[in-house]
Amino acid sequence: MSPLLNRILKILLALLVPLIVMIGSAQLLATDTYLAFEYGKASFPLDTFGYTKQQRFNLASANTSYVRDNLPSEALSSQMLDGKPVYSQREVTHMADVQSAYQSVVRVWQVASILLLVLGFILWRNGKRAALASGIQWGGLLTIALIGFIALLALFAWQVWFDNFHLFFFEPGSWLFAYSDTLIRLFPLQFWMDATFMITVFSLIGGLLAAFIGWRWRLALGREQA
Repeated sequence: MSPLLNRILKILLALLVPLIVMIGSAQLLATDTYLAFEYGKASFPLDTFGYTKQQRFNLASANTSYVRDNLPSEALSSQMLDGKPVYSQREVTHMADVQSAYQSVVRVWQVASILLLVLGFILWRNGKRAALASGIQWGGLLTIALIGFIALLALFAWQVWFDNFHLFFFEPGSWLFAYSDTLIRLFPLQFWMDATFMITVFSLIGGLLAAFIGWRWRLALGREQA
């Protein structure tokens, strides 16, 4: 394998690590386990319009399942509570957009994971274990840098971060709802602030682990050329 190809593969591998770690961290939150943890916090705001904690959890769980499991829109539009639809048509339309964005991001994660395995196999097969270890290490460091930047932006300019995040995925204004709408009642601002914090924590842990594993592996390989 030529030095140029070796370097290209190592760089590509390093760029894939942040995608895998950060998207994987976000997927950990699309679970009933996380919802139970979030809604169970004493600091989590109550629904002032009347949902009980159990109703809130059940509705949020069904909503998350709709997005995560790529269910048909009827899974939301057919939901009723006290003889009334849980969601307005506008909310159902937005959640269809959310589902589409989530599924696209998951596909990116799947492709990135496969590519990382393929690149790792190529480097390993060609005796470039040091390059593989270096790519993992630098990928971990890049993950830490990227998530650190995102976290600082969210901390010091939350509204700018939150707005631009939504504008990247959705049509302007399509994600804005009244406080009395179901989506805001289920997922208030505190939910998204907590989710951003948790993704940051999980991503930092993943980045640190990748950087540490790559670094230790390089040390173990000694003088092998990276």
